[in-house]
Amino acid sequence: LGADPLDPLGGLRSAFRRATLLLVADLVALVFLGGFAVSAWAMAFKGRVSLNPNDATYDVGARLNLQQIFGKPLGARCLLPLPPRSLDTDGLTFPLNKRYEQPDVVPQPAPSGGADF
Repeated sequence: LGADPLDPLGGLRSAFRRATLLLVADLVALVFLGGFAVSAWAMAFKGRVSLNPNDATYDVGARLNLQQIFGKPLGARCLLPLPPRSLDTDGLTFPLNKRYEQPDVVPQPAPSGGADF
């Protein structure tokens, strides 16, 4: 497997083609995954969920919203793939926005009848 005497650049052209294809693939992935990341961070700052993004029931402020996800204290650790140090919640219950707190109201389960159309 020696060098081709008719191609003075050797494998440089094919290496450039591979690098170009990888760059294009990376840019396509950045566009698609970057959009998801921006959307997820925006929902995290606002305390929203993807099922009902206009519901502000759990929005307790950007800092506290992020602490519920990443734990305390916030820092560079939230950008690394490491588990949070300490969480304020058990993962099933979360503090409510003061405007939506109703301590005397107990949520009722949805009726289990037929489908609503």
